[in-house]
Amino acid sequence: MSGNTDILNISAAILAGGEGRRMGRTDKSCLEISGEKLVNRIIRSLDGLFAETFVITRTPENHPDLDVRLLGDIFESRSSLTGIHSALYHSRTDHVFITACDSPFLNRELINELLSRVEPEDDVVIPKHPDGFYEPLCAVYSKRCLPFIEENLKKNIFQIIRFFPQVKVKTVDTDLLAQKDQQLTTFININTPDELNRIRQDLNDSTGNAEDGQNSFPQSIPRSAALKLIRKAVTMPENEYVPVTDCSGLVSATTIESGISLPDHDRSAMDGFAVPSACTAEASNDHPLELKFSGEVRPSCTVPEKCDGQAVRVLTGGIVPEGTDAVVPFENVQVGKCSISISSPVRKGDFVRKTGSDIMKGETIVKSGAAISPCDAALLAYAGIRSVPTYPLPKVAVLAVGNELCDPAEETQCGLIPADNLILMKSLCCRYGIRNVRIAPCANSPEAISEAVQANSDCRLIVTTGGTGPGNRDFVFNSIQQAGGKPIFKGLAMHPAKSVFACRLNDSIVIGLPGPPNAVNLAFHTIIHPVINILQAKALTSATSPAILTEALKGGRDREKLRPCRIFEENGKIFADPLLDKSLSPRKVMSLSNGIIILPADCGDLSPKVLFR
Repeated sequence: MSGNTDILNISAAILAGGEGRRMGRTDKSCLEISGEKLVNRIIRSLDGLFAETFVITRTPENHPDLDVRLLGDIFESRSSLTGIHSALYHSRTDHVFITACDSPFLNRELINELLSRVEPEDDVVIPKHPDGFYEPLCAVYSKRCLPFIEENLKKNIFQIIRFFPQVKVKTVDTDLLAQKDQQLTTFININTPDELNRIRQDLNDSTGNAEDGQNSFPQSIPRSAALKLIRKAVTMPENEYVPVTDCSGLVSATTIESGISLPDHDRSAMDGFAVPSACTAEASNDHPLELKFSGEVRPSCTVPEKCDGQAVRVLTGGIVPEGTDAVVPFENVQVGKCSISISSPVRKGDFVRKTGSDIMKGETIVKSGAAISPCDAALLAYAGIRSVPTYPLPKVAVLAVGNELCDPAEETQCGLIPADNLILMKSLCCRYGIRNVRIAPCANSPEAISEAVQANSDCRLIVTTGGTGPGNRDFVFNSIQQAGGKPIFKGLAMHPAKSVFACRLNDSIVIGLPGPPNAVNLAFHTIIHPVINILQAKALTSATSPAILTEALKGGRDREKLRPCRIFEENGKIFADPLLDKSLSPRKVMSLSNGIIILPADCGDLSPKVLFR
């Protein structure tokens, strides 16, 4: 720890230029805890640690009592990166410690430990959690970062860590910093009235008149109840007519009946001769029947003339002439110049497709709300239906939330991780017929999340991954509310993916999933796929199969439990292996599995060799 501890070389900047959207557009720096404004509390916490402490704000008139420099943003955009840029621009020292105005529990010992790691050549010195998450608003930055930050701001790139590959970054493990701040309360910030109230209550502080934040939406509910609530919240769009060539996989918006009988006439099922069956009753090898024939009926021919007591050549699909009632295939007769020889009796109706045998006039081809199968689509076309009223396929947007994530289609930059949840979700959506799926990584900031959700509000389903937990960096739920979303539920009585939530945003359904890919995969099949069906007015059905467990499983108390498994057949029996080998990582289990074991709440323990469904 031989780093730079000289306070003359480092300043501190408090970022107070945000809009406070989730706080009702209140200047959070003016909120009070124990009778003291947050910004005053932070200035007091930093006293004596830095060469100078100053505030970046767009509302200096709110702080007439502060005896520090109050400085504005250089760029018009509102973001944390804009504030960092302004702090570096205005700083009188080469390095600046950056903190936010809504961080009420700054620990001086932790900050001192971080500062002790700063060397003159370092451009960024930043805490990093074991899961790879950075704390960019409790970090030290060098003025050398300015040109790279400016370049990103001009491109409207606001994710702080995006410029890291261009500078020298030193990370400090939060496990080490926890030796100075055991609970890491330094990283807690206040974003909503509920969070402010909880902190005040913890401090036995009655300051302010914030609302009690009592929730008016269900929490930790069964998955079945959640799907019912989503179905109730969905507004079905106007149906649209699509060409019959494109209707397979869509849901019919009305019951469709055939306007004609098919076949429209008795037609031949084989190439052969149409004959009156009654006259063949005595035919045999010893006494073959000789019948004259004339003419030929092809599938394209109009209704042929009546035939009296003779045969007519007819091709497959040709109309069987009146006066005949059976067809003898070519290979079953001896053909002369103008006659045929039949050596066995022919039954009435042999090789004849009767009128209406495929479908009768007025018969239902597909019911309202039913998915149109490939066979249904073919029958619709066969019945002469050229366009079909259907519910449109929902457009889906998937946002992978995390400052450490990057576009998986682009070259991975230093310090970033490809957002593989985007590929997983898009592939699964496409498997179930969704053709329009947008995917994008999203910075883990309230502003970025709100903006991304609003930008995709033309999609009927918006799915986020990550940022749904109880941590102080899990912004997604509150950010969607700030964007105008109305909660449907928050939390499921299910493991994993218990933090799943759903909101309604205008005509869109927004569903938040946790970040681990294995949980995303399970949640897709048990939540997202059913919601896709709901958005198409499909029935909520799932493919289930009885199987024999290969290993014992424990059910969950008061919650449904999901377990990926490998389903296989052996000696005519179906088995389900829950893949409990501890050497298998969650991702490996996900790759090996081809099914899901769903254990109902309070089902107790299941022994191996038990048949379950």
